[in-house]
Amino acid sequence: MPLLPPTVLIVTTPGDLGADLVIRQIQERGVTIHRIDPADLARPGVLRMTGTADGEPLRFTIDDEHRCTLSQSVVSVLWWHPGPPGGWEQQESRVILEDFLFGLDGVLWVNHPERARTARPGPRQLKLAASLGLRTPPALFTNDPDQAAAFAREQGGRVVCKTLTAHPHRFIQARLVSAEEIKESADCVRQAVCYFQRPVDKVHDIRLTVIGDRMFPCKVTANGAFDWRAAPEDELGFEAVSAGRPLTHKVQQLMDQLGLEYAALDFAVDRGGTWWFLEANPFGQFGFVEAATGMVIARAIADHLVQTALATHVYTPGGGHRASSGAPWQRAAGT
Repeated sequence: MPLLPPTVLIVTTPGDLGADLVIRQIQERGVTIHRIDPADLARPGVLRMTGTADGEPLRFTIDDEHRCTLSQSVVSVLWWHPGPPGGWEQQESRVILEDFLFGLDGVLWVNHPERARTARPGPRQLKLAASLGLRTPPALFTNDPDQAAAFAREQGGRVVCKTLTAHPHRFIQARLVSAEEIKESADCVRQAVCYFQRPVDKVHDIRLTVIGDRMFPCKVTANGAFDWRAAPEDELGFEAVSAGRPLTHKVQQLMDQLGLEYAALDFAVDRGGTWWFLEANPFGQFGFVEAATGMVIARAIADHLVQTALATHVYTPGGGHRASSGAPWQRAAGT
């Protein structure tokens, strides 16, 4: 029985730059791509899905005006900012799509949404990074303004106030606040658990993009701005740099324990050259780094989605996957 051609499923929204960059690279490899927006499942006639759950391996088809994909042909999934459901119909459709996708065996995810959720930035991630030997500034999570002000005084009078989730209406940058400012904003502190961290006396930042076992360190300068994400674009500088083997080894351990194939890690580098770990974002953007430095991040992601996925599995149209010893996907089933 002939094998189905391998398919990389791209789950995203229209016009996403990162997805576009990766798709262009995959197209050069002769592998089928099916790009979908889950919201289209609730738009009559735009994206159709039919799945079967009967005790056998989960099977489904997804088709639109461009192509029809069978679940048995999917070798990898790029889950890249698909956006939240916009209503009950989209929510219902999304739950069913995710259940079928998550039930596939042997499929490479970048990144699996459930793993990414548990790997998100926060206290657990900081604890794990510190346990692996990465330097992490002391942090406090509290909605008690007295505790927050005391922590600020312990750290020299000021701390970084930052957020872990995106605000629905505006960008909130990380900023330095004093113990006095915390006391003056006590009512605001009481409204939500806040994230405070000791500031690093930094000379620049590092954005380290990781995909599989490949790492792309980029030095970021922001003309004195504390949070480079909020600095004017013409004041930002990006430069490809190197990272020492001891640090990259710890980063790889962190990725493995978080269960991530991809992440954008942020570090602050102090005057002594120490890299202080701040966070690892499982869905951090990389396009601006690639554009500024020429580093081939999109190509590395495409390689991972195609070469890594095809290296160890053969996918058969009858459902299910069988392991191989590096056999190419064109090999007939049973050989």
